[in-house]
Amino acid sequence: MRIPFSRWPHSGPVRRGLYYAMLEGAVVGGMFVCLEAWMVPLVQERLHAATFVIGLLTLIPQIGFILLSPFSSAMIRRLGGNKPAALTMCWWQVALLAALILPLHGQGQPWAVPLAVALICAFGLTGVVAGPAWVGWVSGFVPRPVSGRYQARRMRLFNVTKLGFAALFAGIAQWLPVTQGAWGLQLIIAIAVLSRLASLWCLQQQPVIERAPSRRPMSSRSAEAANGLGGFLRTLTTTDIGRWTLVWASFQGGVMVAGPFFASYMIAAPAAGGLGLEPFAYSLLLYASVISRILFYPLAGRMVDLFGARAVMRVSFLGIFLLPVVWATTTSLPLLLLNEIFAGLVWGCAEIAIGSLLFASHPDPDRRAELVGYFNTVSASCMGLGTLLGTVLIDMVPPIAGSHYHTIFLLS
Repeated sequence: MRIPFSRWPHSGPVRRGLYYAMLEGAVVGGMFVCLEAWMVPLVQERLHAATFVIGLLTLIPQIGFILLSPFSSAMIRRLGGNKPAALTMCWWQVALLAALILPLHGQGQPWAVPLAVALICAFGLTGVVAGPAWVGWVSGFVPRPVSGRYQARRMRLFNVTKLGFAALFAGIAQWLPVTQGAWGLQLIIAIAVLSRLASLWCLQQQPVIERAPSRRPMSSRSAEAANGLGGFLRTLTTTDIGRWTLVWASFQGGVMVAGPFFASYMIAAPAAGGLGLEPFAYSLLLYASVISRILFYPLAGRMVDLFGARAVMRVSFLGIFLLPVVWATTTSLPLLLLNEIFAGLVWGCAEIAIGSLLFASHPDPDRRAELVGYFNTVSASCMGLGTLLGTVLIDMVPPIAGSHYHTIFLLS
């Protein structure tokens, strides 16, 4: 894979930052695969938690984001700036992942499910600080004219390695089934910890580059958006960052009505309204969209740089509307795989576009981190409402084709 900055005429620190940012994206995939794909089997299959608990794994961190994100910039300053704050949160993530070994081996104990939920939710809450701090730090050394292509190619490398980790974890689960003991999940968690430790080393190598403030005048409304949560909310409909925050948050809220239950649906028995997939088929369906992202990220990044993030976002959202319909109307694995490939295309384009908008949201890195915190507050509010609605309705809605999951997918 061609390194995206190999021919760019930038200074040594910038090139070093880009190199280690790319490398970090390659090694951190194991942690994300563990969190995305194997926390639901841990809680649902290993610890036998109720279905609504799966919704809590998403809902509780979202409530935390809503309450804490307005204070993310203050917490970042308290921790010493963007880089120290990001590194501190990463170390917390290592500790929380390692602590999951306790509930994993506590099957049948009354404290096992609450402890697992608390650790998973606490891990999610580290993003309140880690996300804005990382954007404020890394966007300082990513040249704006190539931001879309840089993000696309980093995400492509990230998803290639995620796919490798997903295949590895599926093989481990096939060899050491979750329902027959704790050792398979323990090995997956151990690899995830090593993945985060490797990414921590890469993060520590990245420089902090304070760019000179932009001399281009910002509009008064744009300046007001970066002046506290009240200013951000007042300008939601009049600034680029505000309008696209509303668009992104509304889509994410709709997705999260069903979002927490896709993994549960895939592993649940057909008698319970699920697909009853084996570990390999489960991983294949879960990561079909990752394969699609790998193929289409370079195209998405080039389109963002050529046509602008707004145009790419508009086209992407037209495709996103169609995705839940397929999940609600068929159990055919080939059709669901095709749907997920299309999902990878449209969501990949949307993610690159929104990332470029956040990177360019303000010329000052501290203000930029502050705006990302406000963006997370509004997004998490909509996502929390969607998750709460789905969690309440999952056992109440009438089934479609014998499954409550189909009804929830259609509602989303």
